[in-house]
Amino acid sequence: MSTKRIVIVGGGHNGLILSALLAEQGAKVTLLEANSKLGGMTDTIEIQGVKLSRASYVLGLMPGFLINKFKIPLLYNDIFQVFYVNDKVIPFYRDSRKRREEMIKAGETRYPEFEDKLLKFKKLLYDKFTFVEKPPTKDSILEEAKKYGLEEFIQEPAKKVLSEYISEDYHEFFIYPGMERTSAYVIAYFFSPEWSLVEGGMGTVSQKIAEYAIDKGVEVRVNSKVEELIVRDDKVVGVRMGNTVVDGDVFVIATSPLQFPELVPNVPKRGYYPGWKKYNVILSDYPRFPEKLKGLENSLLDTEFGELLFPSILDKSRNGVVMETMADLEDLYQMFPDLKSKVKYVDELNAFNAEKIYNLPYGDLNHLPMREEFILEKRLGYETKYDNVYLCSAGTQMCIRDSSCSKCSQFNTKEVLY
Repeated sequence: MSTKRIVIVGGGHNGLILSALLAEQGAKVTLLEANSKLGGMTDTIEIQGVKLSRASYVLGLMPGFLINKFKIPLLYNDIFQVFYVNDKVIPFYRDSRKRREEMIKAGETRYPEFEDKLLKFKKLLYDKFTFVEKPPTKDSILEEAKKYGLEEFIQEPAKKVLSEYISEDYHEFFIYPGMERTSAYVIAYFFSPEWSLVEGGMGTVSQKIAEYAIDKGVEVRVNSKVEELIVRDDKVVGVRMGNTVVDGDVFVIATSPLQFPELVPNVPKRGYYPGWKKYNVILSDYPRFPEKLKGLENSLLDTEFGELLFPSILDKSRNGVVMETMADLEDLYQMFPDLKSKVKYVDELNAFNAEKIYNLPYGDLNHLPMREEFILEKRLGYETKYDNVYLCSAGTQMCIRDSSCSKCSQFNTKEVLY
C-alpha cells in the first residue's frame, strides 16, 4: 500500500501532536498554519524583551507520556497552588500528605476523603475511558464507578458533591462558575496536582512538539490560511491557499469546527462572545505581597477575584518581571496597593481579539461548554460529510479505530485521533 498523504489544517498544539504521531507511524504529513508561527494559543510573545505566555499559561492536563515524548521542560515547585480567600491562606502542596494536612488545618476535615475518592475516580477515567473509540456513556462510567463506591462523581451534580466535603468558599477552586449543576465528572476532569509552568512560557510547548514533528519528516507551512477545500466526486482531494494547492489522501481539520461550516452540516452557530479576559503584565518590580502570602509568591494564586501568578519568579528566562492573570486588574490593585505604580505594560487578551489573533471563532476556548448537555455521549458529535476528512480539535467527537468503519479501515489512527 502506498504511503498516505495527510494534510493537517491548523498548527495549534492539537495539530502539532497529531502531525508528529502520524509521521512517526510512517505517514507523509503536511501541516498548514494560517499564522506566521505555530502553536495557536500555546503561545509565547516577546514585548520589550520580556516573554509572556499570552493565552494558556500553565500546563496540567496534557498526558505525561506526551510531555516526556516531546521533552517539554516543566518548572516545579513544592506548593503549586495557593487558595487565598477571606484572608485565609491554604497552600496546596504537590505532596498529597502535606496537601491534606493543610486542608485539615483550615477546617476542611473531610477533604482527605474527598481527594482520595476524586483521585481514584480520575484514575478510573484515565485507565478505562480516555483512549476509546467514542465518548463513553454516563451509564458505562457509572457501572464501573459503582464497583469502587465512586458513583457520586457521575450521578450527582458538582455542587452537591463539593458541598458534601468542602466549604462553599472553596468550590470555585475545583470547578469554574456555571458548572455547579453539571455532573461532578467535571471536578475530576479539571483537578490535577501536576499544574506546572513551562520554561520560556507556553510557546515552548509548541516549539518542542514542532521540533519533534519536523524531525520525523512533517512538512510545516506557516502563513498558509486554507481558503477552500477542493472536492471531486464527493471526496476532498486538496486544499487551496491563494494560488497554491496542496493535494492529499486524508485531511484533518485541527481548528474549530466553526472554521469550516460547510464540512459539518449540523454545526451550531454560536453568535455570542464569552466574557473571559486574560491580562499579561510587565512590571518594574514585584508588588508588596500580603503578609500571609510571603514565601508563596511563586505559586499559582487562586483568589476570590480569579487566578494570578508571577511566572518570572521561577522562570528566569522570562527576562523581566511578569504577572499573568484572569482576574480583573482593578481588583488586584486593591489586593496589592502598590501594584498599579509598578505596571509598565499591559497586554489584554479577550474573546474578541483572540478570534483575530488565533483564528478562534467567537473566542470560544473550548469550542463547546463543559455543561451537562454537552459532556460524555452528549457531545455534539461533529462529523464531516466527506469520508476522508477528520476533525481534531477541542469539542469534537473523534473515532480512534473501528475495523468495521469504512473510514478507519483505510487509515490506522490508533492512539492518534482522540
